[in-house]
Amino acid sequence: MDVHEGLRHRESIIESCVIRARQHHTLQRVPIFMTALCRVRQGQKLMQWDEREMRAGPQHLILLPAGREVGVTNFPGAQGDYIADVVAFPVVVLRNFVARYGAQFTRATSGSVSTDLCIRLDKQTRQAWDQLLIALSTGAPATLCTHYGEAVLLCLCLAGQAGPLLMDRNDPLSERVQRLIGSNLSRDWTVASVAQQLNLGESTLRRQLANEDASFRSILENVRLGAALQQLQTSRDSIGEISIACGYASASRFAVRFKSHYGLSPRSLRASM
Repeated sequence: MDVHEGLRHRESIIESCVIRARQHHTLQRVPIFMTALCRVRQGQKLMQWDEREMRAGPQHLILLPAGREVGVTNFPGAQGDYIADVVAFPVVVLRNFVARYGAQFTRATSGSVSTDLCIRLDKQTRQAWDQLLIALSTGAPATLCTHYGEAVLLCLCLAGQAGPLLMDRNDPLSERVQRLIGSNLSRDWTVASVAQQLNLGESTLRRQLANEDASFRSILENVRLGAALQQLQTSRDSIGEISIACGYASASRFAVRFKSHYGLSPRSLRASM
């Protein structure tokens, strides 16, 4: 199986993770590479985007559209911990959903379009979300998880709240580069190696990325730091192990870049988890 076949398989499956923290912490400029939904089980999350901010708790569903950059602060609850479920929706799942339910989406958004990333859960969306989490946590077949995932999206769509997740979906070169790097974080990626995998010339790759206001270097670091952030929050691996797995030659270099990007050191983040 080559890298592209493996990547396509992985990107067709809805996946979930649980984020826990014992102390409150703030992360700035968090890039979102794969569209996801988040619900806080315990505690609160402060979301900041487009010069807006909102606190979300268990009564909310948080939309995390791919391509956005947000600031987040996680606050533990009275019981002592912050706990949140995050479910990632691959591009292929979203495209299939739009193809299947595009008419409902168009009608639901024919008037004013909500741009909120924190929405209050209604009864139908809450039920669909709970069914999706049960399916994912019990290892249900991928097709069944996709069915429940589409049910959540459909509830949001019919309520006119799915706009940030589904509008203007496309597949720009920067997203393809992100997915390629993400398929093997520890590889020593270069412009030449990425261009070869994508069947492009190096100059063409640089030029097209520049047309999208992106660069190879920024994408490489953002993907690696984004993966490291998730691993720090959801695994027990050491900071050194995570830095190596995400493509950094030294833990000290990784720590400097992580703090510069997120405004919080890996050690401080881990201490809060």
